[in-house]
Amino acid sequence: MKYTVLVCLLHIFSITYVWAQSSSIKIAQAKRTAQPPKIDGNLSDSVWNSAPVINQFIQNDPDFNTPSTFPTEVRILFDDYAIYVGAMLYDTHPDSILMQLGERDDENVNADKFGIAFDTYHNHLDAYTFLVTACGVQIDYRQSDNTFDAVWESKTQTTKNGWIAELKIPYSALRFPMVPNQEWGLQVYRGVRRYRELDQWALEQKGSNNTLIYWGTISGIENIQVPLRLSVTPYFSLYGEHYPYNIKGKNNYSTSFNGGIDLKLGLDESFTLDITLLPDFSQVQSDNEIKNLTAFETEYPEQRPFFKEAVDLFQKGGLFYSRRIGERPSGFYEVENQLKKGEYITENPSKAELVNATKISGRNKNGLAIGIFNAMTENTYAKVTDSLTGKTRKVLTEPFANYNIVVFDQAMKNHSSFYLVNTNVIRYKGGDDANVTAGGLTLNDKKSIYQLQLYSALSQNFTETDTSNNVFIDKLGAKYSAGISKTRGNFKFNVSETVIDQYFEINDMGLLFRNNEKLFYADASYSIYKPFWIVKDITNSLSYDYITNYLSGKIRLSRLQYQLDGTFTNYLSFWSGTNTMLNECYDYQEPRTNGRYYISPKYNSAWIGFSSDYRKPFALDWSFTITEAPRDNFISYYSEITPIFRINDHLSFDHTFSSDFQYNDIGFVNNDSLIIFGRRDITTINNTLTGKYMFNNKASLSLRVRHYWSKGEYNKYFALKDDGTLVLNSIYNDENDFNFNAFNIDLVYGWWFAPGSIINIVWKNAIINEETAIENKYFTNLKNTWEQPQANSLAFKILYYFDYQNIKKSKKRNTTT
Repeated sequence: MKYTVLVCLLHIFSITYVWAQSSSIKIAQAKRTAQPPKIDGNLSDSVWNSAPVINQFIQNDPDFNTPSTFPTEVRILFDDYAIYVGAMLYDTHPDSILMQLGERDDENVNADKFGIAFDTYHNHLDAYTFLVTACGVQIDYRQSDNTFDAVWESKTQTTKNGWIAELKIPYSALRFPMVPNQEWGLQVYRGVRRYRELDQWALEQKGSNNTLIYWGTISGIENIQVPLRLSVTPYFSLYGEHYPYNIKGKNNYSTSFNGGIDLKLGLDESFTLDITLLPDFSQVQSDNEIKNLTAFETEYPEQRPFFKEAVDLFQKGGLFYSRRIGERPSGFYEVENQLKKGEYITENPSKAELVNATKISGRNKNGLAIGIFNAMTENTYAKVTDSLTGKTRKVLTEPFANYNIVVFDQAMKNHSSFYLVNTNVIRYKGGDDANVTAGGLTLNDKKSIYQLQLYSALSQNFTETDTSNNVFIDKLGAKYSAGISKTRGNFKFNVSETVIDQYFEINDMGLLFRNNEKLFYADASYSIYKPFWIVKDITNSLSYDYITNYLSGKIRLSRLQYQLDGTFTNYLSFWSGTNTMLNECYDYQEPRTNGRYYISPKYNSAWIGFSSDYRKPFALDWSFTITEAPRDNFISYYSEITPIFRINDHLSFDHTFSSDFQYNDIGFVNNDSLIIFGRRDITTINNTLTGKYMFNNKASLSLRVRHYWSKGEYNKYFALKDDGTLVLNSIYNDENDFNFNAFNIDLVYGWWFAPGSIINIVWKNAIINEETAIENKYFTNLKNTWEQPQANSLAFKILYYFDYQNIKKSKKRNTTT
């Protein structure tokens, strides 16, 4: 009987509503024009009247598949240089149109939006999206790359009937096949912010992982030539820094003048070459430094523009962690151990110097994407000085290295794909080398409802053991996985299994925290997208992780998790959930010693949070998590609150405050003669204040202040036994208490003074300090931190964008004149 009930429940749970694809795909028509319209936010140019009207928009949100509140009319023109889009966005109350200013690509601004997207190869794999807000803020991205930035023109204007958006998208911003008659996938969007309404020309099904299959098409674009896509962006920067080293013979001030260039060249209609020479990344946002007590390195997000943009193809296979390039030299902390008597360190660079980096990427009309990435870092030396003679010598901390990635990604029928990727690192002067190859296959059924994923990878690591005879140890590792999932509809699921052997290693160019594991994962979710009662939408999800050690078979993790997420009709979003560790587990990483393990306890965790309506001048985000492990009497309380203030359309700021209190946490301390663990109480407080003033849609002043404080007090020490349990050790008495502070200020002025061209002025202040003396009072600790040595820097940088097509058109106009 119980099996019959189970089968019935599974059958009921698997019933899902699947939106039927319309047999009549929406079709829009573009019109060629001999005279391009002036991009001024005014549709009075007579050429607009010749273009067919695109209208009949439908709500996707909040009332799915109902007529839009206000009518929208869009026209599309083209010539030999660009696509032109003119949109009349009617609104019966134009004084109510929300128009908060924001920086470029800031989609979170409280403003109405208009956007258009082109699937130029019409293969439902990628698309270019161009959006503009009612106050003229530009937003662009590719479906597979949110960091995509193009140079295009737009202008908006509010009228008595609503607002107008005009766009000019040059062909140099797109990639498309070189054929006489273009047929692209097309989507047109409109957002009415005060109603939280999203209108679409071609209605997309909710709950689909690939919305491009619902788009309409645009035809009529004929006999256009793929332009020579060539742009050059030189930069010049001035940089000054002060840090009170107070070391004899070392100047507390340093200055530099830098120059470099970024170049983009279209190799053909599909592929683009990107080069950066002598890049300057002094103006990127400061990293969020933390006190890391885990067995794993801290993972920081990429902030450098060249390594953020157009790298989606190189992320295939999960082998590329761009922070490896130009990271802290491997011998950074060893310099002190190499000092001779009377020597001191006068210079020790914290980053390897990047000489250049190159990317070639694109996808041809047959669906084959190719990516080639290469970067080189220079030999990095520390400088040490003899205090008696004043002589200096260099100590190599990181050898010259070459980083390379090659990717092939073939699109197949039913939006399926297959890729092959290889990463390679070569270091000189005794450095280790590495090579990793991975392949993946994604197969979708005809309706793109079910998906099969297959993956495999091999790694080779070459460690030089004898530099004189060029002898290496070669380790070969492997990883493979398989999974199946349902990707559309109200009900979705995913089941996968992954095996990683003990030799698999990708950390020379990628990021892998654990190997030597076998992982099973399953999840199922059910979503309701149609509003009911006071609920707008809701999702229930259940997941299970089961991980064992690949060699020993011992359980590393066995966890069950449930989560409930949703949004009320008043746009208050909420989330809650719970997870439980079903077994005590064998942790092979925490002892930091090969072959040893620690038996970690069972635990239970629960969380809850909400986010209020961002349309209001004041909004609030809040979350709370509690975790407990009864075996060790461990308990932790984590909370985070973020008030968000929008003073007016120009000024906004928010403040994130988080606190994490952990009591009776047990973790690794050291492994000199015995492997010592300690019981500790840890308190972590994080305050981050961000503010932004927008002078207009092209100039802004932003401030970010972050103070991170973490303190830990040990009260007992233990020795790790061979069976993974702990025994009290009353002899060990080293000092391990810590009081860690990281304080940063980033003040940035940015002005987009011309298309693709910007001036940045950045002031940074940084303090990193750690002591063993514990300070319990927050403001006393903050005062003590502020009294520590501070690094202050001021940078000025100007980039100017030169586009060959613009120069060519300018010369043509001058010649005609």
